[in-house]
Amino acid sequence: MVQTMNWLFRNTAALKGRNITITPATSAFKAIHAGRIILDKATPCASGQNPGRETTLLCLHGSGRVKVAGEEYTINRFDGIYISRGEAFEVSTDDSLDLIEGSAPTEKTHPTRFVSYERDVKNSDSLTLHVGAEPYYRDIHKVLAENVEGSRLLMGVTMSKPGNWTSWPPHEHTATREELYVFFDMPRPGFGTQFVYSNLEEPEFVQPVYENDAVVIVEGYHPNVAAPGYPINFCWILCSLEDDTWRSLGGVNVQPGFESMPTGLR
Repeated sequence: MVQTMNWLFRNTAALKGRNITITPATSAFKAIHAGRIILDKATPCASGQNPGRETTLLCLHGSGRVKVAGEEYTINRFDGIYISRGEAFEVSTDDSLDLIEGSAPTEKTHPTRFVSYERDVKNSDSLTLHVGAEPYYRDIHKVLAENVEGSRLLMGVTMSKPGNWTSWPPHEHTATREELYVFFDMPRPGFGTQFVYSNLEEPEFVQPVYENDAVVIVEGYHPNVAAPGYPINFCWILCSLEDDTWRSLGGVNVQPGFESMPTGLR
């Protein structure tokens, strides 16, 4: 098996505060910068700014506040915020808060937008999708997608049943988009197995993944599977390689031989 460096980042939630550890300098990405903002009563606030880049935040756990350009937003589980290009932001909590942050360079400017999972996403037929069939059924929640103006970034979560596959049938979007998976709510000893390959006989990447691990996807088919008795859940950041061109979940290439299976996108 061919090992590719800097595709796997273990335990992205290990440090408190704002930590952006996955960038084009540390990974195979051309555009995506990503990390975690982990706050608690001992570390109750953090701030950030991404000059020349649009930013997305998605809450995995806890609750808190995000302040952008004088506006303050209360954020809870699976809520998301799109932050305008280069805009500074402040994050705080009275208890605990776990956010995933993504950003990407863009020449365009779009307005900051808050999206409530409970109000805007959970019961939306276009943003909450129930896709696939057993044993690759899963729920996809598109938090920051076509519902929000943006140049390059999309963000949401995929959640499976125990033991199921996701990102199935295998698909790839090498020429148009790069992607990050950040795994969550997979308590040990549970784990998943992530594949990334152009040729399954010589895969570029096959590794067990655990809660809080992240996988960089820049090329190849990328299905994954949960251990029996445990789910595989991940936040995904999808990034178009050009402004306003491939900012969508569709338009993927399914691995030859699997075209007849219902496509589930993520």
